[in-house]
Amino acid sequence: MSRFAVRVHPGELHFNAAHFITFNQCCENIHGHNFHLKLEAQGNNTLDGFVIDFVQLNRLAAEICSELHDGVLIPTQSKEVTLTERDNDMLEIRSYDKCFILSRSSCILLPIANTTAEMLAYHISNRLIESLQAHQGLGNLKTLEIAVEEADQQWGIYQCELSHDG
Repeated sequence: MSRFAVRVHPGELHFNAAHFITFNQCCENIHGHNFHLKLEAQGNNTLDGFVIDFVQLNRLAAEICSELHDGVLIPTQSKEVTLTERDNDMLEIRSYDKCFILSRSSCILLPIANTTAEMLAYHISNRLIESLQAHQGLGNLKTLEIAVEEADQQWGIYQCELSHDG
């Protein structure tokens, strides 16, 4: 089956944030990255001859990037990470041999199991789908691919098939 696609990778699709990941039964130290985002939306062209409005897609993705900017990304669905609210707006984060105590206001809690680039791409994809549905619907879109660059030329990618209920 033939499909058209649009690809968006402008400079404003980025966010700076700190994170840690858990793997091999250990937890990294908190460290930061300048994350970059690119996305591709595939589907059938509309009667006007385009898959989706570039401007709208870019604007919605930039809003999601701003939600992730300038904080510590914390996974809330991890079996290896325990979160405890403490007095004075503090959050205690424990994983393996690490314990971080951060102000709650500096934390960005994400409904994912780990803050890897792949899982950030998954989260951003879900948020973008929600935002598209709220603003214009999914239209003719069939797939959405989000890529998050964590380090130079190292991308975590998530691609999903879009369902059109109703």
